[in-house]
Amino acid sequence: MSAKLFPEDILFSQRILAVSGFYKGALNGKWSSKVDAAQDQFIAKYDEIKSEMGAFDSRTETCITTLIPAAQVKAREFMKAVDGRPLTYRIISGTRTYAEQDALFAKRPKVTNARGGQSNHNFGIAWDVGIFENGKYYTGDTKKEDKAYVELGALIKANVPGLEWGGDWKKFTDKPHYQLSTGKSEKQVRALLENGKAYV
Repeated sequence: MSAKLFPEDILFSQRILAVSGFYKGALNGKWSSKVDAAQDQFIAKYDEIKSEMGAFDSRTETCITTLIPAAQVKAREFMKAVDGRPLTYRIISGTRTYAEQDALFAKRPKVTNARGGQSNHNFGIAWDVGIFENGKYYTGDTKKEDKAYVELGALIKANVPGLEWGGDWKKFTDKPHYQLSTGKSEKQVRALLENGKAYV
């Protein structure tokens, strides 16, 4: 048996596989043939969606692989919406385990207000986007770069329904952030994830 999704956190893998509809076993943090079979089904679904909707750069694909299938579809719709534009757009972050989120929360200067279990990145439904120009990454620190993220947000909101943009948040604006709209609070989604129940 091999860990293909989140090898450092078996319980987290089981939860993501369960909410995706592929794992029906116990949420006990132990590898089993059921976990392996569910991972294979998850990856097969990823391959199917990629085949139907098109593939993108390797970093984007690595991040899309970590999203639950409904979010994978929206991430590909996102990438199709920016295809052919003068700047380069890549998905640079996808799903994070609770431990990965806690490590990010501890960073200084502060990059997130969310601890493990408090971010939609922990639920397989969110991703961050990087904008690049001739290989140079837009941090968003200049007016030109900030404007590019704002224009991207407007483009996506107009062309990809069913997404929420972090640029619309009031407390901690996060312009590179996009997430699948669930109609549920983070607390509700976390409870469903932890019990292996679908939320989209």
